[in-house]
Amino acid sequence: MQIGIIGVKFTGKTTLFNVITGAGLPTGQGGVDPHLAVGRVPDPRLDRLTDMFHPKRTVHATVEWVDIPGFQVGAAADGGREATRFLEHGRKVDALAQVIRCFDGGYGAPDPAGELETMALELALADLQIVENRLERLTKEKTRMGKVANPLEPPMMERFRDQLENDRPLRDLDLNPDEIKLSAGYTFLTLKPMIVVLNHEEGAEAPVEVVAAAKAAGAETVALCARVEEELAELDPADAAEFLADMGIAEPALYQMIRASYGALDLQSFFTVGEDECRAWAVRKGAVAPVAAGVIHSDLQRGFIRAETTAYDDLIAAGSMAAAKKANKVRLEGKGYEVQDGDILEIRFSV
Repeated sequence: MQIGIIGVKFTGKTTLFNVITGAGLPTGQGGVDPHLAVGRVPDPRLDRLTDMFHPKRTVHATVEWVDIPGFQVGAAADGGREATRFLEHGRKVDALAQVIRCFDGGYGAPDPAGELETMALELALADLQIVENRLERLTKEKTRMGKVANPLEPPMMERFRDQLENDRPLRDLDLNPDEIKLSAGYTFLTLKPMIVVLNHEEGAEAPVEVVAAAKAAGAETVALCARVEEELAELDPADAAEFLADMGIAEPALYQMIRASYGALDLQSFFTVGEDECRAWAVRKGAVAPVAAGVIHSDLQRGFIRAETTAYDDLIAAGSMAAAKKANKVRLEGKGYEVQDGDILEIRFSV
């Protein structure tokens, strides 16, 4: 899972990137190259399972964060090299997290509503260009061949064009399975899940009208002060907890960003446990047991027989796996079982 951190220049993108990854990159300098770092997904449930099973190692789920170069307003419209570079980086990730400046910081009065609207327009223009180019090619193809290779594509692209011309993101459309498959190769920017990060001053609150606008556009929202979070990240856990309490911060930025990312991508966690390893895995909500098995290893999906399943709360209440089995809290589930958040799975398979 890759999350691209985007925004216009000098919004605090790289500061946030440093906070959630520990990368320690210089900030406030702009740049043209993206930065990538892998961050652990903190999960107290995995810590509790580790205490129960005492494995040789504990493996958290991970998220890849990509700090994409700051975007120059108007870049997509003029088709310059900066636009191409920015957009290509954005197309490669699974979701986008737009950081919006809600502080002065020597860069002038903030305009969070304007930044949100401007970025939405830039992304829509980029997608609209792809749609119009494709419709033109489809028209030529029909003229030359008498038909198009896939008759579902022209009406889909026309529907996309109408959506974008009316300043609405493609993610708002209710796509059927054929349209999802057909559109996947185009890596449309406005089809990607969006997280809006409102980076505000210490002690301030995020502007409610921007939060409402972001939610109306189908985006997850996070409000934080990246500068304070940067100070917090340098403290040891005990001091950090005290700092959080003193500042009235409910949870650190990493936790907020992970929760928003999982929400945007419709993800949940399941676990595998044992003496050798306790591990957290991410899978989309609604995934059936063989798909979850495939996240662990393709052989497990290919040879799936059954999933020995225990709910996390049931295991913790029982105190051990043996006790959970004795209390009939361990079930054997088949191929149609939809994995639930917190499930502990042991896959039975044969290849």
